[in-house]
Amino acid sequence: MNQNKITAEVKTVTVLYYDAPAGLVMHNDVLQSLPVNANGRVLLTDEFREGKSIIAVLEGECKILNSLGERVYETKVLTD
Repeated sequence: MNQNKITAEVKTVTVLYYDAPAGLVMHNDVLQSLPVNANGRVLLTDEFREGKSIIAVLEGECKILNSLGERVYETKVLTD
């Protein structure tokens, strides 16, 4: 079976990423109607990937409640 074959299925995902090469703040974007390959992996465009270190791709629209390092960053910003 060709693993690169694109199926008719599309998904909405939330992508977690840092700015490349060494971003300190995690970002998230919700992407809709993305194509899926035969292995079930969502295909992100090269344009979206550019300048990002992708950490995770989560199925559906996710709301990030808190993340690693966010309190340290907020404390530093508030005390500067």
